[in-house]
Amino acid sequence: MSKFDGARNEKVIETEFGFRASFLIHQLEWMALKAIVCDITLRSGKPHIDVTIEPKFSYALMYGAGAKDVREMLSEIRLSNGQTLDFADIWTIHPMPKGGVDPEKLAAVDLSHAEEKSGPDGETIREMISATYHCESREEEDRYLRRFFAS
Repeated sequence: MSKFDGARNEKVIETEFGFRASFLIHQLEWMALKAIVCDITLRSGKPHIDVTIEPKFSYALMYGAGAKDVREMLSEIRLSNGQTLDFADIWTIHPMPKGGVDPEKLAAVDLSHAEEKSGPDGETIREMISATYHCESREEEDRYLRRFFAS
């Protein structure tokens, strides 16, 4: 079990970037507007991989949608994989290269960096990726670590 503490790390984001929700909304808006491929990790389970966010999301924010419309929009964010997600369930958003991560680049990733302590409480990169992507095996951790480092 990872010692990565999502609640503790949310406080770090708030300290560094201001209110966490505004940081995530900014990311969502930018990614939707530019059709940036991303991985979206969730609090509740497995992430959405290599998705884009429906551009309509950014248009509504840019053109001043009312509070009711924004609430509704945040509760059903539409993704390119046909699924929707609730803003409150988003843990992290990781931009990915357009066209996906190059398989040769993935294979060349040096996973020794995964054991470096990088978290605010001394967590390794592996521990943080494992927690946010809800990995169930070392193989799955390696897969997401490669994507993270290669992106």
